[in-house]
Amino acid sequence: MNTGLDKPKEIQTLDPVKVPYFGTDGQAEGEKTFNPGTVSNYPNYKLLKEAVRRYQGRLRRGTASTKTRAEIHGSPRKPWRQKGTGRARAGSKKSPIWRGGGVAFGPRPRSYDYGLPRKQRRIATRHALLSKLIDGETVIVEALPVGAPSTSPFRKFATAVNFQKSFLIGLSSEMPVEERRSIWKSVRNLEGVEVLPVCDFNAHSLLRCQNLLLTKDAFEEIQNREKTNFGEESSK
Repeated sequence: MNTGLDKPKEIQTLDPVKVPYFGTDGQAEGEKTFNPGTVSNYPNYKLLKEAVRRYQGRLRRGTASTKTRAEIHGSPRKPWRQKGTGRARAGSKKSPIWRGGGVAFGPRPRSYDYGLPRKQRRIATRHALLSKLIDGETVIVEALPVGAPSTSPFRKFATAVNFQKSFLIGLSSEMPVEERRSIWKSVRNLEGVEVLPVCDFNAHSLLRCQNLLLTKDAFEEIQNREKTNFGEESSK
């Protein structure tokens, strides 16, 4: 499979990016600087497309099924004799050309997944994340409310930062599971909102959402990972 990685690497150094920074109450408190560092073949649209297709294929159930003539319940006897009736030859009522017969070349249970090397998946995730940061579709918040689940604070914050469409909330990988669950319960009534820790980011989740909301700890984790190029130079 040609995913665009067989071409020579075009190493480029991207300029630092200013990302808006907001307090817990939704008030602007300045900006934070993100340093993308060196990136190869950015943006690799072909690789991003392959990564999204692979993820969507893994989400498909693949349970569509039809019966062949061998699986149709009924008598296997010949409807009429071969010659002398003036009608076309017929060997079985279970033929695909008969009503109630089997289906020829119909769908069968299958998997829509196909392989994509881990290194390429990591590069696709990095490019998708860089696109959100560089294109000005990302904001950073000091902290998110993690008490009793409540949708109102998140709706007010989305309005304050002008998030009118879908957005992804990125959390620190070290955040306790109970706090993640509280945030998820708070935003599950908001249409088009997804919650993921940084370690679970993938190209599909990043590209399907219009904006990206990062906590301060999640942003620092991403910045630290950028120093290792998000696994771009690692083959494992």
